[in-house]
Amino acid sequence: MIHPNSPYKRIWDLFVFICITYFAIEVPIRLVFHYKLSAGVNYFERAIQIVFGIDVILNFNTAILKDRLLIHNRKIVTKTYLRSWFLIDFLSAFPFDLFGGFFFQYLGVTDGLKILRLLRSVRVFELFKSLRLLALGTDSDDRFKLVEVINPMTFRLIFFVYWTSLFAHWVACGWIHLGPEFLSDKDMTTRYIRALYWSVTTLTTIGYGDITPITNKQTIYTMGVMILGVGIYGYVIGNIATLLSNLDVSRVTFQEKLNTIDSFIKYKKLPPHLANRIRSYYVNLWENKHGIDETEIWDQLPSGIKIDVSMFLHNHLISVVPFFKDAPEELKREVVLELKPAFYMKGDVIFREGDVPHNMYFLSKGHVEVIKENTGELVATLNSGSFFGEMSLIDNSLRTATIKAGSYCDVYTLGKDRFAEVLKHHPGFAKHIEMIAKERKKNQSTKRKSKRNKPHSMN
Repeated sequence: MIHPNSPYKRIWDLFVFICITYFAIEVPIRLVFHYKLSAGVNYFERAIQIVFGIDVILNFNTAILKDRLLIHNRKIVTKTYLRSWFLIDFLSAFPFDLFGGFFFQYLGVTDGLKILRLLRSVRVFELFKSLRLLALGTDSDDRFKLVEVINPMTFRLIFFVYWTSLFAHWVACGWIHLGPEFLSDKDMTTRYIRALYWSVTTLTTIGYGDITPITNKQTIYTMGVMILGVGIYGYVIGNIATLLSNLDVSRVTFQEKLNTIDSFIKYKKLPPHLANRIRSYYVNLWENKHGIDETEIWDQLPSGIKIDVSMFLHNHLISVVPFFKDAPEELKREVVLELKPAFYMKGDVIFREGDVPHNMYFLSKGHVEVIKENTGELVATLNSGSFFGEMSLIDNSLRTATIKAGSYCDVYTLGKDRFAEVLKHHPGFAKHIEMIAKERKKNQSTKRKSKRNKPHSMN
């Protein structure tokens, strides 16, 4: 069975859709203008009929998506197809023109055969079946591939324009059919353009009145189109407003959040410097993360997916830490789950020299400055991919330097308490950490003794 989301099937569906669109446009024009096809066009349409025939065979051999499950059972696939689009697909592919004499002899049908060509244009509605398959997907690997390529709101807007344009074309052809005398002295192109102009102005409820119905049939037809036009006009205005406002939902949400923050600042009467810091924080949050609340998304993911995503995003951060390099993979998977996002503005002090340590930090974006508090000396600058405060995880010594954000910083923190909980599940690695802590304390003790024993220089 063919996978409905395979690249080849998608390309084939796109090709069939183009063929359907051709008939949806060409058949109504041929019915109202009664022109003859050239030999080349006849061969082209025969080729399209063959394409439709092949498509019928492929549909019998393509797995279907039902209740979010991919079904390969041929009997179920066949029954589903026979009950849905098979009849229209078959009639679209059947060469009625080749059997015109038979239908005329036994059924007395001649021009009625032309109406059957419109069944080919009805197949445009089958587009939605393919779109639903592409949008929902069939398994966790390709379920949202279409959404990644095209914004859903943009996608809806494109096909809304497609459908309204096609419907306006059909209405214009209907107007010409009801009034054969309409601009009968003009060429076919002029008559069609003027009919399309009438169709668009009527459907959009503009109606300049320069083209008006004459016969009763045209009057009734015009009233029906006007009623449809009112509905389409309301639908167009409502949907376009919704589509445009939803093209960037996150920006709209962010703007609403800023309005709430401004109200909070005014209500609390915060001084300008604090108000500007708050606003700058959220503006930077938008510029760097587009207002995405990482914690909220994280909390909603199931544990299995959360672990895999965490390893993908953060494994490179923890792997650069010396005592994590030789850590077992299971411990790394537990550690990345404990990482919490945090954000700092330029000039924010992340921690000060002498503070009691509670976290170590992984710098994902931005840079921080390592400063000696008593002298104000800039010891080092750490950039994206660096880490600091790691010794807080293995001993209880106070912070030995001040860390200040040199720009907007996107960091992840690993709590000392949470790391201790992880070590309980890995006693072997816990002993390794204890050895590192003892070695570090020994080195610090040696350095202090060395300083005390160092002779003072004489002036």
